[in-house]
Amino acid sequence: MVGKALRERATTGRSRRVHPVNPVVGGYVQELRRSGLLLVAAAFASLIAVNLVTLAVGPSEVLAELNASPLGAPLAPLVFDSWGTIGGLGGMVLLFAPVLFATPVSQRRELSLFFIASTIGVGELAGLLWDWTYDTSGRFGSGSSGIAVTGLGIIFALSAFGLLRLVRQDTRQLGALSSHWWYSFALIDLTLILTSLWFILSLEPIFVPTTLYNWRVHEFGFLFGAAAATAFAGAKWSDLGLDGVLRIDETLMNFHFDDLCARFPTRLPKYHVAFRRTEGAEPAEFSPERGEIWVDSRFRGREYGTDGGDFERALLHAMVHAELLAEGRALEQGRPDDRRRFEEIAEQVGAPPEP
Repeated sequence: MVGKALRERATTGRSRRVHPVNPVVGGYVQELRRSGLLLVAAAFASLIAVNLVTLAVGPSEVLAELNASPLGAPLAPLVFDSWGTIGGLGGMVLLFAPVLFATPVSQRRELSLFFIASTIGVGELAGLLWDWTYDTSGRFGSGSSGIAVTGLGIIFALSAFGLLRLVRQDTRQLGALSSHWWYSFALIDLTLILTSLWFILSLEPIFVPTTLYNWRVHEFGFLFGAAAATAFAGAKWSDLGLDGVLRIDETLMNFHFDDLCARFPTRLPKYHVAFRRTEGAEPAEFSPERGEIWVDSRFRGREYGTDGGDFERALLHAMVHAELLAEGRALEQGRPDDRRRFEEIAEQVGAPPEP
């Protein structure tokens, strides 16, 4: 497709280099919205807000009212107990974000919803279990720290499965940038695993012989949260890429775009690569006005080991059009020297010739 810049060349005889129009603010923001991370942030912000409301009213007064009602038990964990708990609830969003974005795109929103439901649900269950099994005071235990530690248990388990996915898929073979991100995510997963263990074993040890609320609720929350994450991973094993099969999605396309840029004579601007039903016979199209490259939707979810060659050639074909534009050319105008230049670049980078 041509667009405004290429139409201008047809009428004026000149070409104008087109840069992407904030692809990060465009395509990547859409991926952020689809991921569900904003829902996670809203859920934990709501928990923090409820804690702060109870602080303003007075935690003792709120607990007295809750203990006077048989329905007070599930609400007691929402009562403010410390500023450390508030920081822990906010920190869960930050710790969950890299785990989420290392997950295949198609599973991110579902993982976000699972994280919200299981963190709050298991955290509440941990508090109720303490009330039923260890409480001898006759008063409900309070504080959201059990919910925060449950979230930590879930993140711990998801990080372990994320590391397993990296080992089994090993995207380092795709190129230098994919290799960089592989090592980055591996380092993030290892850091989350080790710091989680450091927190529960040393900084705030939870496995101590006592029946007090904080220790037992934290222990229940962490272990049951990790178990819930394990069950989720088991149910979604292949969808999460844990079977070792590398599937084509938005993350792979955008990382591999950076890998393929190294083949081109001119360093291309950063274009956002997205799936879209393309027009005509071309399996990929370049849209300079949108700052995007569109790969036909038929490649979505396909196995890279089987269809990776066709996908890469389609992406390269669109990237050659981007290279021509970077050089001030426009193949769509039909000039023979532009077509010859296209063929030169295509042969150099491994793209199919223009039909």
